[in-house]
Formats: sequence, C-alpha cells, structure tokens
Amino acid sequence: MNNAFLKSFTTLQQVYNERAFSSIALNKTLHFCKAQDKALITKIVYGVLDNDIKLDYVISKYVKKMPKGDTLIFLKMGTYCLMELSIPFYAVVNDIAELAKVTEDKRLVGFVNATLKSIAKTIKSFDNYPTDELEKVSVKYSSPLWALKKLVKDYGKDTAIQIVSTVAENRTTARFANGLDAEQIQKLYNLQVEPTPFADAFYIDGKLPTLDSNFTVQSLSSMAIAHICANGANGNFLDCCSAPGGKAVYVKQLRADIAVTACDVHEHRVQLINAYASRMGVQIQTHTQDMTQYHEPFDSAFDTVLCDVPCSGFGVLNNRPDIKLFRESLDISNLMKLQQQILQNCSKYVKVGGRLVYSTCTIFQHENWQNINKFLKNNPNFTLGTIVLPQFPSVDGNSTYQFLPHKDGTQGFYVAVLTRKE
Repeated sequence: MNNAFLKSFTTLQQVYNERAFSSIALNKTLHFCKAQDKALITKIVYGVLDNDIKLDYVISKYVKKMPKGDTLIFLKMGTYCLMELSIPFYAVVNDIAELAKVTEDKRLVGFVNATLKSIAKTIKSFDNYPTDELEKVSVKYSSPLWALKKLVKDYGKDTAIQIVSTVAENRTTARFANGLDAEQIQKLYNLQVEPTPFADAFYIDGKLPTLDSNFTVQSLSSMAIAHICANGANGNFLDCCSAPGGKAVYVKQLRADIAVTACDVHEHRVQLINAYASRMGVQIQTHTQDMTQYHEPFDSAFDTVLCDVPCSGFGVLNNRPDIKLFRESLDISNLMKLQQQILQNCSKYVKVGGRLVYSTCTIFQHENWQNINKFLKNNPNFTLGTIVLPQFPSVDGNSTYQFLPHKDGTQGFYVAVLTRKE
C-alpha cells in the first residue's frame, strides 16, 4: 500500500469527520512519516481541502448518486491526484483502489476503482462547469458561493473574481535576530534565502533546523502589524489577543525601550506566549484575560493597544484551507459581535493621545472597515490615525488598509490605526 496515500487519507479523515484543524492534524501526521513522503502528503492534504468544492462538483458528474464518508474521501484524493499531480493515471487508480481495501468492503473498492478509471479518461479535458458566472467561479476556484457573493458586494464582481482566483504566495518566511545577513544565514543554516520588504526577514528555501533564539518563522502579515505597532510607539504596549505571541515578541525586539504586555483568554495559550518570549530571549508581561471584559488596572494605561481579533480567516486560506469547509455566512455576524466587544472594551485601555491598532486576517468588509466605521460612530473620542509602514509605500500614510493577494502579493489582512483624542 502507498504509505503517503494512507497517511493523507487518515489526516483527511480527521479534518472531514472530526473538524480537526488541517495544520495541526497534518503536523501530527508528518511527525511520524518518512522524509520522502512528507512533501506528497502535504500536497495531497492541502490540495484536497483547498479544492474541496471543485472536487465535489467534478465527482458528481461521474456518479449517479454522490457517495459519502470514506468513499468520498478516496474519490477526492484520487480525483485531485489525477487533475493536479504528475503521477501516472494507472498508479493513482491502483493505489487509491488498494487504499480503499482498508474498508474491507469489496463493493466499495470496485466502485472507487471503476469511478476513478472513468474520471481518468476525461479529466484533463473536463469543462462541464455551471453556466451561471458566479457559480462557475465558485466551482473552478473552490470558493464558497456565499463568500463569493459577499466579496462581490464588497469589491465588485471583477475584483471579487481576482481575489478568489489569485493564489497567495505560500513561501516560508523567517526573521533573524542579531543582524544576520543573507550570506551568514546561508552559511549558518545551509538555507537559500531571498529578501523580503523587512531587512531582518527572508523567504526560505530549504529545510529549517530546530528553531532557536536567532530566528523564528513568522508571516509577512504578522511582521507588518508588529512594525505598525512599533513605529512611533512609546511607553507601554498591549497586545490583547496575543497567542502564540509573535507580534508582541517582535514589537519588543524592535523596540527594547517599551514595556510589552500580552494577554489571551486561555491559560494554555498564555503559556505559548511565555514559551515564545523565552525562546527569543525577551522579557514581556503576560496575563490570562478575557478581553471582552473590563479590567480596571488596564484603564488608560497603554500608549498603543493592538486588537488582532478573532476573525473568519478568509485572508489566509492557503494556510487554513479547512476554513472554507466549515465557515458559514452566519459566522461573520457572530464574529462581528465579538470583534466589536473586544474593540469597544480595549479602547478603554488607550491613553489620551495613544493609538488603537485593529487588525484581522480576513478580507470581508463587515469584519474590517464596517467594524471600524461603526466603532468611530459610537466613540467620538477616537479618530482615524496614520499607518507608518515605509516598507510598503502603498500602505504608508493611510489610516486603514486592506491587503489583498492579487495587488499586494501578500495574504489578505486588514489594519486600521485610530487615535484617542480625549
């Protein structure tokens, strides 16, 4: 049996059947896999999840009745491999049929084998998509139709289609301490690196060694928010929803002269922040705190407050493709209520003249500008401030900015800077 297919299958079972986070389930799987299998397992798991809507649609055109459970997972794996990977068709069909034998159901094995043979004959020329334009886009790019319609309202049809059809660059980025340059990094870690907009961060090509105090993996979006917080910061900085602590730790490294406090609602997540700070050799204060609830000692105590709030995550689908499987339109309304609670409560912690920084990793206006607009209407003591981020000239000097993959070459995330007047 193809071990990479088996491990991919058991990982996908966890995601589809138990709603496990894809990244966590995959990391657990890879920990026990042979090195030669890891790349293929990763490609299959993320590929199947990212193309879930398209795979469902394509499979439906080759069967009389849509299968469920493990049978559907077998077919999705096989169809994805036939469509996207350079594995010989006969090998895909045979290996998936062999994998299906774990069910000990001969009829199921025969059905999977026959269906994949049928798909293999015509899949490369498949073009039987819906006639409705938005439905076709939804299927071709595996974007939930409700999300696509929401993007059309936010950005217009053409931009919405650009957003869902653009694949955000999924390169590993790491930042390095102690002023290490590209040549030193290549010698120390045997890595090929390319520069990013940030002088201390690089795109990485190669196998990363065990993380140490010299470097850490961090997304460009996370680094950008940290820079915005650090630029012009004074005195005391509060990161309200901090775990695992990347932004808070980076702010402290960028600005050793300011006091950093990081909070999260769960104790085990605060422990993650502490472990991160300890590994990177920085001193920050941490608290287990529900940021929807007022905490009197924090009142007007901070020069800069970051609300990097829980969100739908539709800006980081390349890292979390399972989001598309389980998020629903109603979730946005519920998240907006939570985001407003956090923003409203944490605004009390900003000193007069201080800054309130709001950020998400999503692309929906309801969670972004509409939240900020609502907050400003209800809080006349706050006004729009200024983003300072010279590494991104198109962003620098704005009050709010929506990063989008097709125009910024980054993941989709949002940032707004507000200033307390009184």
